[in-house]
Amino acid sequence: MNDPLPTNDPSPSPTTPAQTAPDQKPVDPKLGKLKSAILYVLIGGLVTSALISIIAILIGEFNSVITKALLTTFVFVTHSLIILALVSADRNNSIGKAIIPSTIFVAIIANMFTTTLGTWNIIDGDVTWRAFLLYVLAVGSSFIVAGALRLRIANKATNAAVYTTAGSAIALTLILIPWVAAPDAEWLGPLYYRLVAVLAILGATAFSLSVIFNRIAVAANQALRQKVQPKTTAVGGMLAIYVVTGFIVGTVWLYGAVALIGSAASSDEPTYRYEESRQPY
Repeated sequence: MNDPLPTNDPSPSPTTPAQTAPDQKPVDPKLGKLKSAILYVLIGGLVTSALISIIAILIGEFNSVITKALLTTFVFVTHSLIILALVSADRNNSIGKAIIPSTIFVAIIANMFTTTLGTWNIIDGDVTWRAFLLYVLAVGSSFIVAGALRLRIANKATNAAVYTTAGSAIALTLILIPWVAAPDAEWLGPLYYRLVAVLAILGATAFSLSVIFNRIAVAANQALRQKVQPKTTAVGGMLAIYVVTGFIVGTVWLYGAVALIGSAASSDEPTYRYEESRQPY
């Protein structure tokens, strides 16, 4: 009998299933190319700004033009470093897909341009500050909307409350734009501030109901957890960016809430004085 001799070949037999690597999220090549293009643009702008500043210092005297050139370089350097940190921390290519990182990314780019325009007095300094507050308003709203959407499950009451929260946050953001851009506008009367208060109360109530309905539905039917699509969680550098950004946005929002209450209180003064003047002595 010619029995086959045993071999020491470690390669798997044709009938043995080959081991597969753990599933990994596919990387979108378009987003990778877009990030690279944006970084190259920032590098070009940074180098150009630095060269202009160096030439201005070498051939001219130290005046307001050189000061503005140096400030422009500082603006480009700081914003470029922030963008680089954000892109480097984005391991899941969430920029362009997720609400929070996309809003932060756009806000940084927009603030870099408006700050540069303000540095060269192309736009007023107050406009630059108001634009920064608008960016903070948008980023804060993205945190609220993203947080509310994470509460979605296969439950009608929960989803209704979630979408009401998101809609109220978006509507409140849009209606606050005139106040942030021009807080002293005469047409921002008591009716405007009452509408802001209504949207704020509606959003806060809807968010609370979203949490309550979510807990009740999950407690009653544990199978709802399996029906929800897995959500990506920020870890590492992106989590640190979220924490720092959230702290800055929260601080500015707290200051803005106090200022908004003060504006609302002062908006009633002309009406009160007019009615008081009509009373007989």
